[in-house]
Amino acid sequence: MKSPKNSPFTILDAKNLIDVSQELLLPNGKMKLFPAAFYDTIDKGNLRLFCYSYARYGIPTTELIDFLIQKIDGRSAIEIGSGHGDLGYHLNIKMSDSKIQKNPEVQESYRAMKQPIIDYPDDVEEIDALDAVEKYKPSVVVASWVTTYAPHVMPYGSNPHGIKETKILDKIETFIIVGNNDLHGDKPIRKLPHLEIYEPWIKSRATNPENNRIYIWDR
Repeated sequence: MKSPKNSPFTILDAKNLIDVSQELLLPNGKMKLFPAAFYDTIDKGNLRLFCYSYARYGIPTTELIDFLIQKIDGRSAIEIGSGHGDLGYHLNIKMSDSKIQKNPEVQESYRAMKQPIIDYPDDVEEIDALDAVEKYKPSVVVASWVTTYAPHVMPYGSNPHGIKETKILDKIETFIIVGNNDLHGDKPIRKLPHLEIYEPWIKSRATNPENNRIYIWDR
């Protein structure tokens, strides 16, 4: 198998890896929904290669979707920073994303980092996260692996195109972010009272999956 273009994998790394995309993707490009235990049966290198090649970060699992449905509890909800829309698709809620990776400057930055760019699907509405909240007025906002807004890149991982998370929280009842403490543990919004959940069924491409978390703010 050839190493993907701009891949961090060397040819030596990649030659023994297998493309598992047909096993993991639906015909519409969304990820299929499997129990978390299914991902434990996939070679970690193959899963890492899939996540890299198809620009996936958080991975939807049956347990995660069931948990989020229970937490939403029939209230109006949207997903922000949807990317490919895997999470919102399986939750059957409105999906939105600023689609900032269509920006040529952002694309150049991703190429410099050797990171593939999201090919946004049509069912993900192109709209800023805060604008989406103001437009749809949901009670619950769900997000996965989202970047925080800041005028400059900060140690906790942010950029000027990121999401204004504290402003969103002011407008809703419940804010749920799926992420990883290594990358999202220092978000400024975490200074506000919230619940942090760890479960082994929270799956992602993270180097340290034991640090995967669900963060929940209830107002």
